[in-house]
Amino acid sequence: ELKLHPDLWVKMLKKAQTPQLLEVFNVVADYLMDCALYFFRERIEHAFSSRDYVGTADRQRMGKNDSIFARLDFDFSFEAALQQSIAVKGANVTRNTIHQMLKNWKKQGLITQTDSGRYKKVQDTLS
Repeated sequence: ELKLHPDLWVKMLKKAQTPQLLEVFNVVADYLMDCALYFFRERIEHAFSSRDYVGTADRQRMGKNDSIFARLDFDFSFEAALQQSIAVKGANVTRNTIHQMLKNWKKQGLITQTDSGRYKKVQDTLS
């Protein structure tokens, strides 16, 4: 029967998705979340509040800092980062904003600072 009607399973699934069934799934999902929080709340909160926490999911969208990172050379200076930031974000970028952006990139392992005070990309693209 499935070979004759390959989309039959989709139709059957749509018929089964009644409001009552979806409500049951919501109750089950709430129960699973409650159980996870009951048993693992402390560990979850510590993980998210940790300064070392880094999400493992792939990035879904490119932000302005991603565009700045992509525009910079592999080896760049603070001034180059400032210029690219102004080009992307506009003239109201402060030096403190650039320091924080570079600090975040270092913490994420995207760049390293050389002895001469310049910066070097560890990887050439953001994932």
